[in-house]
This record gives sequence, structure tokens and C-alpha cells, in this order.
Amino acid sequence: MAVRVFDLTEPQAHGLTVVEAAPRRRQDVRRLKRRWAIYGLLSLVAPFLVAVAAIGVVR
Repeated sequence: MAVRVFDLTEPQAHGLTVVEAAPRRRQDVRRLKRRWAIYGLLSLVAPFLVAVAAIGVVR
């Protein structure tokens, strides 16, 4: 279970300020890796598809 540290020094604070972020869960790390893998795949595939479309228009 993650525990966060809050700054409670101001008596009239409108919101609690997170001093130290909780460590990431495995599920969050997996989701982040999957997202970046998709971005990487799209960055490799997109130029190829644009080139194929350009060749198709030229012919």
C-alpha cells in the first residue's frame, strides 16, 4: 500500500500539497511501457505509409 507525505504546515491551506509522490504500481509501469511502445511503432509505420501513398499518387 502506497503512502503519500502531505505538507500540513499551513493551517488555512486550500488543498493539500503532495511533498513526495507515491511510487508507481506495476500496472502503471506496464501501461506506460505499452503506451510508449505504441508511439514508437506509429513513428516507424507512419512514414512508410506516407511513402506508399505518395508512390501510389505518383503512378
